[in-house]
Amino acid sequence: MRKDKHVLHFIQRIPIRWRLTFVSLGLLILLLSALGIILSVVAEQVLVNNEVNVLRNEAQVAWKGTFKSMAPQDRPFGLDLDNVFPPSGPAPANFVYTANPLLHSIDNAGTNTYAILLTPDGHSLIPNSPYIVPEQVQQIMQSAQWYLLTNDAHGHRQLFVFIPLISSSFHTVGILQISTSTIPIDNFLSAFHLTLFLGIIGTLGLALVLTFPLVGLALHPLVEIERTSRKIAQGELSMRIDPPATDDEIGRLARSFNRMLAQLEAAFRRQKRFVADVSHELRTPLTALSGSLEMLLIGADLGDKEATRRLTHGMFTEVQRMHRMVEDLLALTRLDEGKLTLRKEIITVDTLLLTVYEQSEHLAHGQKLSCDIEPALPAIGADKDRLQQVLLNIMDNALKFTLPAGKVELLARKNGQNTVVLIVRDTGQGIPPEALPHIFDRFYRADPSRSRSPQHVGGSGLGLAIAKDLVEAQGGKIEISSILGRGTTV
Repeated sequence: MRKDKHVLHFIQRIPIRWRLTFVSLGLLILLLSALGIILSVVAEQVLVNNEVNVLRNEAQVAWKGTFKSMAPQDRPFGLDLDNVFPPSGPAPANFVYTANPLLHSIDNAGTNTYAILLTPDGHSLIPNSPYIVPEQVQQIMQSAQWYLLTNDAHGHRQLFVFIPLISSSFHTVGILQISTSTIPIDNFLSAFHLTLFLGIIGTLGLALVLTFPLVGLALHPLVEIERTSRKIAQGELSMRIDPPATDDEIGRLARSFNRMLAQLEAAFRRQKRFVADVSHELRTPLTALSGSLEMLLIGADLGDKEATRRLTHGMFTEVQRMHRMVEDLLALTRLDEGKLTLRKEIITVDTLLLTVYEQSEHLAHGQKLSCDIEPALPAIGADKDRLQQVLLNIMDNALKFTLPAGKVELLARKNGQNTVVLIVRDTGQGIPPEALPHIFDRFYRADPSRSRSPQHVGGSGLGLAIAKDLVEAQGGKIEISSILGRGTTV
């Protein structure tokens, strides 16, 4: 087990370029080896079959040529060579004597060819001659392959071919066994195997020369991704990969990596801006608290209770402001992590909007408020408290940036059969067109100097971001439009 772990660890340390090269070469070796084995088997079979056919043809030629030259009274009438083994029968008189010229004729046909006669049961009719044991002859007769490859006493391969001698009554009266050495076949196969081996080695060498650079070229985007990742780890988030022109897996990976980098860079910028904005927002109340406390410590109020009350009231206001900011940040954190619990229920829009309208009246400072609800609105599924928080937040923003002589409307309209649109419309100062795409970003202010001016209680810049996240968390959608100097609609 420990050895397997060491081997696995060693393999994992090999660069992927070499691993892919080794795998490709391994598969190529396997395929070429299988092809070489198949070609060797087929070549040997073809050569053996050809040799068998040659020996059978030589036997036919020798049979006809031999008995044409014999005297009529010596010719074995009714005997012939055939390709099938019919049932055995008795041999004619002087069978061996009349067949001897055929054996000598076949023996003289080639230096490595030797012919003998066998009985139908596989025994030799000629003493002290090489022949196959009767059991093997019987197996050959029962099969469709009438030849046998075996080794002689010296370890050399011999090919034995068996041809039945058929009588006029269509019985097997004997078997002509022709044996020959396979040295020519073996020599050819040796040369063929050597050629195959050298061809496979050459092919593998060429494959190695071509595969390694091709794999390197295919993995080049991965190498670039690895280099870019190291630079990104050092803080260079602006780095990008030049994706290959091909639309394969590596090309898509490179483009996805670039998109991920863009999102990481944007997220990092947002984080930096978030930290800077939080620091800036906390610095103002902390500075005010520090100044008020310092004045109390040095006795700047001179024992005046009214002055002391004003200082402590200012400190309480700043503490409340920091408390609201912390609550907003916690709400955004829970929304980002998906841990904010939503209690969805079926609520009526009339009741919800009337409650928001009544609470908004306490926030107004001279603006005219109106509430218009379309009749027969369908009930909606939402978290009542969170949706009320969203509407109050938007109403509060509308009232802050609408002059006392202005107007703020709260509307509810039906859109389709199962959709309700809630609208907050004001006649305030409006939002510049370039600021609209960022209005739901955290800590974003279309007019930061105005929102922090003494005449306005500046918010944290988190209200609309929280509203957007709360609406989308409940399956809704929030949109905003505005005309500078004429008002805003959410």
